[in-house]
Amino acid sequence: MINILLIVRDDQIPECLREPLATPDIRTVTRRSPDEAATALDRSVFDAVIVYADADLPVLKEQLQALRQSRDIFILVVAPEYSLEMETAAIETGADLYFAEPLPRHSVQRILRQSGQKSGMEITPARRTPAPPPQQQGSPAAHSTLQILRDFSHVLGFSLDYKAFTQHFILKLRDHIRFSRIGIFLEPMSKQMVVRKESSQYLECVASLGLPSDLIDCFQLSRDIGIGHTLTERPRVLNLSRMEPELSDYEHRTITKEFKILGCELAIPLSDREKVIGVALINKPVSNRDYTEDEVELLYLLMEELGIAIRNSRLHHELANHGQLIEDVLGSMLSGAIVVSENLQILYANAAAAQFLDRRPGDGSRHAPNFADLPARLAGAVHKAVEKGEICDPFFTQGPSEGEVYRASLVPFAHKGELTLLPRPIMVVLEDFTKIEANKQSALADSRNELISLIAERFAHEIRNSLVPLSTHAQLIDKRIEDPKFQKSLKSSLLKESARIKRFSEQMLYLAQHSAGADADLDIADLIQSAFKKAKQQLVAPGAKLEIDENAMNGPVQGNPEALAYAFEELFINAIQAHPEKPVVHLDIQKSEEGIFRIRMRDEGTGFSDETLDHATEPFFTTRNTGVGLGLSVAQKVFREHHGFLRLFRRTPELNWDLEIELPEILSTAKNETNDHSDLPRI
Repeated sequence: MINILLIVRDDQIPECLREPLATPDIRTVTRRSPDEAATALDRSVFDAVIVYADADLPVLKEQLQALRQSRDIFILVVAPEYSLEMETAAIETGADLYFAEPLPRHSVQRILRQSGQKSGMEITPARRTPAPPPQQQGSPAAHSTLQILRDFSHVLGFSLDYKAFTQHFILKLRDHIRFSRIGIFLEPMSKQMVVRKESSQYLECVASLGLPSDLIDCFQLSRDIGIGHTLTERPRVLNLSRMEPELSDYEHRTITKEFKILGCELAIPLSDREKVIGVALINKPVSNRDYTEDEVELLYLLMEELGIAIRNSRLHHELANHGQLIEDVLGSMLSGAIVVSENLQILYANAAAAQFLDRRPGDGSRHAPNFADLPARLAGAVHKAVEKGEICDPFFTQGPSEGEVYRASLVPFAHKGELTLLPRPIMVVLEDFTKIEANKQSALADSRNELISLIAERFAHEIRNSLVPLSTHAQLIDKRIEDPKFQKSLKSSLLKESARIKRFSEQMLYLAQHSAGADADLDIADLIQSAFKKAKQQLVAPGAKLEIDENAMNGPVQGNPEALAYAFEELFINAIQAHPEKPVVHLDIQKSEEGIFRIRMRDEGTGFSDETLDHATEPFFTTRNTGVGLGLSVAQKVFREHHGFLRLFRRTPELNWDLEIELPEILSTAKNETNDHSDLPRI
C-alpha cells in the first residue's frame, strides 16, 4: 500500500488526479496544508506528497518549505496550467517534479509506486533486543506464564458483552493477585442511540467482587471531585497509604473518604489509550502486605488492556445499534428502499420496496427479491450506476399494478470528496407518485376547463356586445333603408363592431403565435406615432393627443413592425380610455449607453391601484364593462419576444409614470432570455 498526502485548498480531489489515484494500492489522504498532517509527516507515514498548485505562488512556496523541514520525502507539484515561473520556484523550493494538466496517468502512477518502493527500502528496521533464552519445557516459569495466558484467554468468550467479560476478568485476576475486594467503575453507555454521545460526569460500577450490592446500587464516582476527577485529569495509580503531596486538602479528604467507603486502598485508571473511561479500586492483598512495584505496573497494564477491550465492545454495540436504527428508519419509510451490492445482489428491501416488487414482506413461501425482479428500465439504470458510476436523473417507472406510478432515484454509497472504485453499491429510492400524478392531471384538467370556460365566456360577451347594434339595425333595415341618417348609423355600426371583433381576434392570435420572426429597422418615433394614430382611429377619438417630452430621443430599433406597432397601439387604447374627456397621453423616450430604449407613458386617468397593479397583465383581467382584458397581456408578450420588458408603476411624487417599456436597439445582440429585474417594481 502506497500512502499519498494530497495538499489541496478545498479538501476535494481535483478531477485530473482522480483517475491516477483511483487504484487499490494507493491510499490518498487530503489536507488543506502541511501543518494539518505535521505529526504524520514527522513519523514518515506518507511515501509521497502531491501539492495541487491552484493558489498563488507565495502560498506554494510556503507549503513546500513546510514540507521540506527536516524531511526527506518525494514531492510532486501539479498545476492546473503550465507556468515557467511556478515550475522554477517549485523546483528551487524543494519539489522533485512539476506537472501541469493534462496529466500522464500511467507516468504519475509509476512515479508514485517507485517513490513508495524507495521509501520502503530506506526504512531502517528497529533494533531488537536479543530474546531471553527459552525456558526449558516443564520449568515452573514457563508453566506459570502459560497458565496465566490460558486463564485469561477464557475472557475472550465474553468479548461482545463488556459487563460479562469485565466480571470474568476480575475473577481470573484474583486467582493471580490475591485481593478480596475490587470494583470497576465506568462511564455509562448512551441509552438513546439517536442522540449524539457525550461523556458522562459519573462513573457507575459495572463489575465487583467483595463489595456489598446495596452499596454498588447507590454509590458512584464523579469526574468533578474525588478519585474520578483526579485520575481523569492526571492518569496514574493512587495509593491510600502514599497520597501525593501536590493534592489539596479538599482533594485529599474527598479521595480518602471514597477509599474508606469502598474499603479499598488502590485506584487504577482504565484507559483506552485515548482517554480515561473508568477506574478500578482494589484493596490490599489478603496477606495484608503492600503491592510490589511490579504488581502495580502489571495491574496498570492489565487495566489498560481491559479498557481497550471495553471500548471495542462498546463500539460493536454502537455499530449494531446504528445498523438497527438505519434498518428501522428504512423500514418505517413510506418510500421504497432497495440496496444493491457491487455484485448486483439485493442486500435489503423494505416493506414499501417489497410492495413495489409485488412481494409480501416476511413471506417465507416466496424467495427473497433478486436483481432479476427489478423492472427492465430500473434494472438498466442500476446496472450503469453500479458498473460504470453513471447516475441518471430521477425518472418515473410503472408500478406492479396498472395505473401506479413510482419515481426512482439512485443514491451511490460514497463519501463526498473520496475516491470510489467501481463497481460500487447503490441504493434505489422509490416514491409512490400515483396519487400525486393523479392530482396533477386532475388539477391540469380543472385548470384547462376553467380556462376554456373563461375564454368562451369572454368570447360570448364580446361578440354579443358587437351583435346588439347590428341586430338592431337589421330589424329596422326594411323600414328605414332609404333614410340617409339610418344609412350613416348602419355604416358606423358595421365599421365599429367589425373593428372590435377584429381586434379581439388579433389579440388572440398574438397570444398564440410568436411575433419576433420578421426583423426590420424601425424608427422608434415613427413607430410610436403610427401606433397612436391607429389607436385614435380604433376608438374614433379625433381629439386624442400624444405629448412627447422635448428631451425625448429618437433612433432605430429592430423587430417585427406589425407586432411592435400593435403592442404600442394596445397601450395607447388603454391610455385614451382611461380618461375619455381628456384623452392626452404623455410620453418620454430615453436611450442608455448600452443601446436600450426606455419609453415611459402616463395618461390623464387615476393610474394603477395596488389591486390592478398585481393583476393588470393577466389575460382576461379588466376593470371595464367592455373589452376582454387582453391588451396589456399582448403588449407584454410582444415586448418579451423582442428581448425587452414592460413594467407597471403606482404613481408617486418621485416617479409620476404609469408604465415603462425597454427595447434593445439591436435585436441580434440582445440576450435570448428575459433580464432579471427582481429589484424592480412588479409587473
